[in-house]
Amino acid sequence: MPINLCLVGLGYMGKIHLEKLLHMEGVKVSAVVDIDRKIGKEISNTYNLPFFSDYKEVLKAFCDIQGAVISSPTDTHHDVATYFMEKGVHIFIEKPLAKNTNEADSIVRLAKKKGLILQVGHLERFNPAFKKALEYISKPVMIEARRTGPFTGRSTDIDVIFDLMIHDIDLMIYLNNGLLDCKVSAYGMRLINDNFDVATATLKFKNGLKGLLYANRVSARKERSFTVFENDRIVYIDLLNGTVTVVIKKQDKNLEFKEHDTEKIDSVKEELKEFTSAVLNHTPPSIQGIDGLNAIKLAELIKLSVER
Repeated sequence: MPINLCLVGLGYMGKIHLEKLLHMEGVKVSAVVDIDRKIGKEISNTYNLPFFSDYKEVLKAFCDIQGAVISSPTDTHHDVATYFMEKGVHIFIEKPLAKNTNEADSIVRLAKKKGLILQVGHLERFNPAFKKALEYISKPVMIEARRTGPFTGRSTDIDVIFDLMIHDIDLMIYLNNGLLDCKVSAYGMRLINDNFDVATATLKFKNGLKGLLYANRVSARKERSFTVFENDRIVYIDLLNGTVTVVIKKQDKNLEFKEHDTEKIDSVKEELKEFTSAVLNHTPPSIQGIDGLNAIKLAELIKLSVER
């Protein structure tokens, strides 16, 4: 029997999720939801899928929905996820988990109370270049991340910290074993939107790790670089092109260089496959609600520093 899912949100990411789900074996998209009736009806007609403009109507028509993939605007995440979890439905939710710590914490607590799968779409964890780099990373002392891209008009309901930088925040927290206690100094600017389009942050963690993060969603060039510094090596990860360069200090003080080209994968497809597997097998996904909550906690600290 296929797993029955509904998709909430048919914007840019929602359409990507839909395309992946429709081509996944053992998955049935039972319904799609969006407040925009025109877009919803177009999708419904194209793929012959039941469409709803109100997510609360889905379970009235289909009581066998097992999971909901939520890719609606961030400020709707809490209400949508809460509704479905109260009905016993497992959740995959796009990053960021919610618009603030309080709402994110509420989602995480409810998932735990109900014993439900809650997976957050921090897809860079699936990036083969990051996975390869982990073979060389043991004790980071500094992390530098740069994430830039041209203006797309998407996700303008949130700032660049919650939109782009949060990817690198998640990776940094992961490498720092979930530790969040730090001092933050951050700056930002608004260029096109009411929310910040550019932000840079310096973080000094209590355990000694330092982080330098830069995000720009109105850039002339696209970059996804993540560099990890250790006492005897530097690991440079090009997340965009899938390459890893490692510079290792030898005992004779010479430098050894190692280069790796990693395979190209579909990270969105991989995270959705993990979600469906987690639901079917009742196993925890690699990126859980607590990971999304921690990323938001740190993102909020950075935002508060920018706004001072």
